[in-house]
Amino acid sequence: MTRLVVATLVAIGLLVGCSAKKEKLGADEYYKNATEAFTKENYPVAVNNYKDLLDQYPFSEHAEEAELQIAHAQYQSHHYPEAIAAFNDFQRMHPMSPHLAEVYYLLGKSYMDQMTTVDRDQAASENAHGWFRVVIERYPTSPFAAKARRKLATCRRSLAEHELYVATYYFQRKNLHAGENRVKGILENYPDTPAATHAVAALADAYTRAGDGEHEKMARAALDECQHAASAETASNDDKDDKDDDPKADDSKTKGAGDTLVASIAAPAPDPPGPATALLLANLTSRYGVGQGVSTAATAPSLIDPVPGEKTAGRGAAVPPGGNEPIGGY
Repeated sequence: MTRLVVATLVAIGLLVGCSAKKEKLGADEYYKNATEAFTKENYPVAVNNYKDLLDQYPFSEHAEEAELQIAHAQYQSHHYPEAIAAFNDFQRMHPMSPHLAEVYYLLGKSYMDQMTTVDRDQAASENAHGWFRVVIERYPTSPFAAKARRKLATCRRSLAEHELYVATYYFQRKNLHAGENRVKGILENYPDTPAATHAVAALADAYTRAGDGEHEKMARAALDECQHAASAETASNDDKDDKDDDPKADDSKTKGAGDTLVASIAAPAPDPPGPATALLLANLTSRYGVGQGVSTAATAPSLIDPVPGEKTAGRGAAVPPGGNEPIGGY
């Protein structure tokens, strides 16, 4: 009797195990199920079906699209680390793909959407900056290039505001030399951002507190120039960003190029600093030397594939100002 019970239980177990096995579908059916789920914004189901397609039929005609759609689905789900990994895998495996401009742009967006406040580590801002530069330099006529240029301006403002935060920290603690050096870096690397105006204002106030009338006069003259230039630049950039960040727009599915987009790619470079600002920068440079410039990720886009030395600091890691070394890895 005992043997009969055991045999029955084993048979039931085998039947349950067999019924639990996943039914293997055809490549077209996996693709159809995944596409339908993606269209309905059921991204977990879409990802699972695309992965099943790749596992079962790695050489299917749908394989490349499945790899790209997995990355899209992760991005749309706000799973940014997973999206970054998937987009990176795609661009490494398909270096000649016609979708690379889109992939690089969405790599930038995946980092940009993780940007935090200016008092935090700026790794996400740096990586986003680098990938947007890749799009602009490698694919200047792509519809993604114009969007990348506007996003790049946002990244530059974030990086500049971080430097301003550090400079202000030093001034508040009466570390004039460290603060001057940070202001110099802002004028060298981000002269077209609002942070440049605020940095010069903070420097002028620091000179006032230090009783340094000669340098204060120089800084006040530069401040007058910066205020005029920054107000116009801020209005222009804010207008562009508002249009680009329309919540109804889907960054991961942008298609086609228009005359307006292509024309905006060729926007002129920022005007050179006025004479008073140039004089202030020359004075600071004579005392502190020429700075390192922006990070490698931000300034060498033609060499990025992926971004060399991609920053990996945790999201929102606090940045403790102190010392004279660059904060946040740059």
